[in-house]
Amino acid sequence: MLDMHTHILPAVDDGIKTEEEAFLVLEEYKKKGINIVVFTPHVNHYSVKTSIEKISDTYKRLKPKFDEIGVKTFLGSEIYLTEKVEKFIPINDYFLLLELPRDVYPMYLLDKIFEFQLEGYEIILAHVERYKWLKDNELLIDRLKTMNVYFQMNFEAIESDNYFLKNSLIDFLSTDCHGNLSEIDFSFFEKYKDIFEKSMEILNLT
Repeated sequence: MLDMHTHILPAVDDGIKTEEEAFLVLEEYKKKGINIVVFTPHVNHYSVKTSIEKISDTYKRLKPKFDEIGVKTFLGSEIYLTEKVEKFIPINDYFLLLELPRDVYPMYLLDKIFEFQLEGYEIILAHVERYKWLKDNELLIDRLKTMNVYFQMNFEAIESDNYFLKNSLIDFLSTDCHGNLSEIDFSFFEKYKDIFEKSMEILNLT
């Protein structure tokens, strides 16, 4: 089973702060049957300052320990999309997880997605349930889906009155884990197994 949006890599963003905590969280993941985890620390964020170099160095240094725990890990990034994005880490080399403004539609969205796609990247929109300007906007949703943009939703939104899940628009379900395991309902991994199987096929993570 896969969790493709997490902030478990320690001391690199606003997620888990210590190596010991990260190891404990991954050990619990392993017990729950989640054996593939993608680390997606923030980059290009207006309030969470991060370093691509520190993220990469931390992952390389700790990966042997992650392997010992028995969880297969991959490194990516959660990219806060602005008109200018210079550095990021793709998931599995060519998937970009994009975070967007919550309240105001970014006028540059479609153009930036098209630019990334021309460069060979595939696009995943992070936690789509948070964007007030997207929910129920059928024309924009159709446009994004026509552009082969994938939608990711956080566990915390699953049981709410959620337009995206009800209309089979979700390609990825993820915890967006920042370290508090008590906030995660691990039963969702089994309950929505079909979505997770689709996610594995899309990302080709084995």
